[in-house]
Amino acid sequence: MNVLYPVFFLSLAIRVSASEVSEATLKGVSDFYDEIVSSLAPSNVPFADIYKQPLTLEERFGYKENPFDYYPAVVFVQAQFIFQVTKEPHPKLIALYNNRLRQYISTNELQRVPAWTPLEAIGKAKDILKILHIPAVTNMVLKDVLFGGMNDDPVWRIRWEPRVQNIRYNTLPEQETQEIEVSISERHGFVGYRGRYDFPAPKRMDVLIKQEDAIAKAAKAVPFIQRGPYFWRGRPSRITVSGVYSAQLLIAAPNWLLDPKRAVWIRNKPPDETRLCWVITFTSVYAGQTEANETRIAPVFIVYIDAATGEIVGANFT
Repeated sequence: MNVLYPVFFLSLAIRVSASEVSEATLKGVSDFYDEIVSSLAPSNVPFADIYKQPLTLEERFGYKENPFDYYPAVVFVQAQFIFQVTKEPHPKLIALYNNRLRQYISTNELQRVPAWTPLEAIGKAKDILKILHIPAVTNMVLKDVLFGGMNDDPVWRIRWEPRVQNIRYNTLPEQETQEIEVSISERHGFVGYRGRYDFPAPKRMDVLIKQEDAIAKAAKAVPFIQRGPYFWRGRPSRITVSGVYSAQLLIAAPNWLLDPKRAVWIRNKPPDETRLCWVITFTSVYAGQTEANETRIAPVFIVYIDAATGEIVGANFT
């Protein structure tokens, strides 16, 4: 877990009333900004001078505290950079963006062919992680290295994901994707960082349940998902499973969706445990006739079967 650099709690004056914000947190962000800005700010943009100023909050929504993803309290600081930091007692940088630069690139850069090799982009991303004091995570594996992509902006996106014995973490609905991502412009440098790698490793990694047995057990559980309190009440009842879309071994956080006494539909903190699971995904269809010109998208059902014990530890749907 990456805890912000020790200067996070040092004091620094800032252009905002201390009564309006959490003073210690804001001063910590300001110190951290001072420590990284010279290494991460672009110098070849029309607005380069703003990075020579102390951390200055935007007039609207410059500072706020909200629950975010599965974190119960996250501080959002919008200034020259946008910071997302979990609150004390263990502050952790979960995202940092240069939004001005991102917008500038999307409207001004015409580069469509990268000059760097993927290996060069990976090296520069690792340099940024060092600047941010993100510690090396021993179970991280390179996920992908992409140039372009979202909005076709000419930006590199390098992502790592945690694995245990080369098994990936579940990234299906309800569970925030576990990964580290760095985005970089060849011309202007750092664009963004986000990091989620809070889920613990499973205590067991042995597979004692056969795939076909897990599928059979999961298929019997789907009707209980439809009858459960979390399934969308607005859906018609005539839904029939039509097939198995996938059955893969993944590390998943139990949500006990079929057990009302333990069900955790929306988490407010990282889970305390994970299991190696057969994650079975079923497609479905609507039975019966629909109204004229009516379009219905049938849900996908997901069941998590503990690969060692055969226990149903969770379920989901789209």
